[in-house]
This record gives sequence, C-alpha cells and structure tokens, in this order.
Amino acid sequence: MILVSAKFKAKPGMREKVVEISRHAVECTRKEKGNISYTLYKSSDDEETLMYFEEWTDIESLRAHLKTQHILDAREARKEMLAAPVEVKVFESKEVAL
Repeated sequence: MILVSAKFKAKPGMREKVVEISRHAVECTRKEKGNISYTLYKSSDDEETLMYFEEWTDIESLRAHLKTQHILDAREARKEMLAAPVEVKVFESKEVAL
C-alpha cells in the first residue's frame, strides 16, 4: 500500500476557497482505480493549514492520479492561493501481524 500526506498552507483568508476547489478533485479521485481513501483535513491549530491523506493500492495508481485532469485543474486553480509549496511525503507500507 502507498500512503501519501500532502500538507499545504493557504494564504490568509483563502482556506475556504482552496477547500471548495479541492472538493471536485476529492470526489473524482475517490472513483479512481487503485484509490483506497483520499481525504482533505483542515488543521485544528490554525486557519490556513490543510492536509490530504491518501491511500493507494500501488505506486502506478498514484502516478496515474497525478496526471488526471481534475488534479491538474485543482493545482492550477489554487496555485495563487497557497502561501508556500505543498509538502508531499510518500510512504510504502505493508501489513504486519501484531
């Protein structure tokens, strides 16, 4: 399984606009092949920070996701609304018995 965290900060007063732009991308992504979960979280610590947490069956599905039109459109629409570049971390995991 592939896990992704993508943390980003909206410019002051822009968080809700960024969330609105992201809604369509979230809906479309959840229907993609290989997607297990895809959720946008708002920080409880400050008004500008948001984070995507994603689960994918494999890296090929994630790579295909990054080329979809809804993701390209969302990135373009929100690029002027972000205070800094998105911080992305990608992890590969495997299930283990406890």
